[in-house]
Amino acid sequence: MKKIFVTLLVALCSLGIAAAQDLEKATEIYNNAAAAIDNNKAEAITLFEQALDMAGQLGAEGAEIADQCKGIIPKLYVSLGKEFVNEKKMDEAVAQFKKAIEKGEAFGDTEVVEEAKTLIPQILMADANQALNAKDYDAAIAGYQQVIDADPTNGQAHLRKGQALAAQGKADDAIKAFELASENGQEEAAAKQLSNLYVKKAVACQKAKDMKGALENAQKSTEYVDNANAEKIIGISALSLKQNKVAADAFEAYLSMSPNAADKAQITYQLGTALVGAGDNAKACGYFKQIAQDAKWGEAARYQITTLKCN
Repeated sequence: MKKIFVTLLVALCSLGIAAAQDLEKATEIYNNAAAAIDNNKAEAITLFEQALDMAGQLGAEGAEIADQCKGIIPKLYVSLGKEFVNEKKMDEAVAQFKKAIEKGEAFGDTEVVEEAKTLIPQILMADANQALNAKDYDAAIAGYQQVIDADPTNGQAHLRKGQALAAQGKADDAIKAFELASENGQEEAAAKQLSNLYVKKAVACQKAKDMKGALENAQKSTEYVDNANAEKIIGISALSLKQNKVAADAFEAYLSMSPNAADKAQITYQLGTALVGAGDNAKACGYFKQIAQDAKWGEAARYQITTLKCN
């Protein structure tokens, strides 16, 4: 760090004794600040601020000291913030980065401002991620919200906030967060989360015997990512609601996605039933024949084959 030395004879001649003494004092404080940087950055910042204030009152004669202080103070705030990060003191780190932004903007140090603005969301994200991994969902949500407050376009923060909300069972709030994530560059990841969330809502509706709700939520799930679980729920719900064509299409989609499913015979039977209800007996016969020899569903399938007079 550059030290500043004042030739007091020149100062005395040009400023007068009182002003020269002020300049000498400002120089001394500046040099003490420079010496403190390696061991105590907080103290160094305080001293540089004092030197800047004193030099600023001396006009042109204090300009060199003032400029030097303005050049180092914002950088020291960033450096101190990084030390707090290493010590896992995230709140203190963010406070220092915010101070760096304030001083950088005041002193025209755009490089420091940009660095600090980049570091703040990184630190907040890391802290929130740690909370999420530890299943401290309240802390995670609060942390991600801080990131969002600093940068509303941070799609990752919206996405992970949604995950934390979903883990707490706050489905509606999680959906809003995932939708914001999708709007901010996380379309694919958000779609998967939304699809899974709507499947869970559909399952909850099934358990509550709300087949209309189960159908609607399962259909919503497939709008984001088509999946076997949702198609199965659509089929079962639609069949119970006598929406046979919807049920048949969903069961066919399920069997296509899960050709070796453990419940293949049961779904095939239900598919045949849906097709009968939809008036497509010929196609229904084909499915009943597939399971005619099944140990569990074969008897019912053979009855349908006889009733429908399948060829």
